[in-house]
Amino acid sequence: MRLRIGIGIGVVALSLAAAVARPLPAAAATPCWKALLNDWYDGRIDNTYPIHCYSDALKHLPADVQTYSSAHDDILRALQNAKSELKRKGTKITPDTLVPPAAKPPTKPTGNGTTTGSQTTTTQPPGRKPPGGGLPSAVDKVNHSSPSSVPLPLIVLGALALLLIAAGGIGLLAKRRQGS
Repeated sequence: MRLRIGIGIGVVALSLAAAVARPLPAAAATPCWKALLNDWYDGRIDNTYPIHCYSDALKHLPADVQTYSSAHDDILRALQNAKSELKRKGTKITPDTLVPPAAKPPTKPTGNGTTTGSQTTTTQPPGRKPPGGGLPSAVDKVNHSSPSSVPLPLIVLGALALLLIAAGGIGLLAKRRQGS
């Protein structure tokens, strides 16, 4: 009798241990299209992905991201640039062909008044200094081709406001003179 109880307790203990000790199912890896989208959220694709990930990312774009951002255009442009670069190099393109990230353009000054990369300024002739302030600096700020320029309507409205304040001040002075 004692032997049966001992065996029963042993069987129950072993079955509990087996239930607790069983291996857990492996967690699914993040799909590459989702990793590519997460990588894009800073505006650049910084990692290497297979070509099919780009196509899958375009298919799985959330509606708000597709509507209110440039994600679709950016990802499609990166895919097309990569394909043309691979074709130029003579690489066979398959869905599993890896696409390296685009090189980040440098934006360091070159020493002659220009910068390389996405920012470009005009080159000054040798021996001539760039404008340092005063009227030339103010004129450069009004330059409409620069994104940091002061908008012309704002300048006109500011001048109009100053003119109205001056006219009001002159009218106030004239009224005081008549009263004395």
